[in-house]
Amino acid sequence: MNSTFAFLDLIALGCGIYCLYTWIKLAVGKKLFQNGLLVPKEKTVKDCLDEQAYIAYIMPPLATTAIVTTLYGAFCLLNDMSQTPIAAFPWNLVMLAAVLGCLVWFAVRNSKANREYFGM
Repeated sequence: MNSTFAFLDLIALGCGIYCLYTWIKLAVGKKLFQNGLLVPKEKTVKDCLDEQAYIAYIMPPLATTAIVTTLYGAFCLLNDMSQTPIAAFPWNLVMLAAVLGCLVWFAVRNSKANREYFGM
């Protein structure tokens, strides 16, 4: 087991779990809360022009990113810790491409949401 890869896998897993926590808190509470993923750095929750529309807009990419990143981190950690890899080399790149695609989707939607709902 390479400890560097395991460390990176733990970071991916932690990021996925944090995104999942944020999504669950949004889904259950139906209220926007101060969070680095959701509210721009120089803004507060009160600056949001339409909280419910913002939540509805950001929930799909946030959920997708959370699930894909959590699964990627967990799978890669298991893969790196096992004696024989569960998935061969090219499949790791396919999963990484899926994670990056989700991150790009979230970033684009988040940027648009910041402009539309926070007047940036």
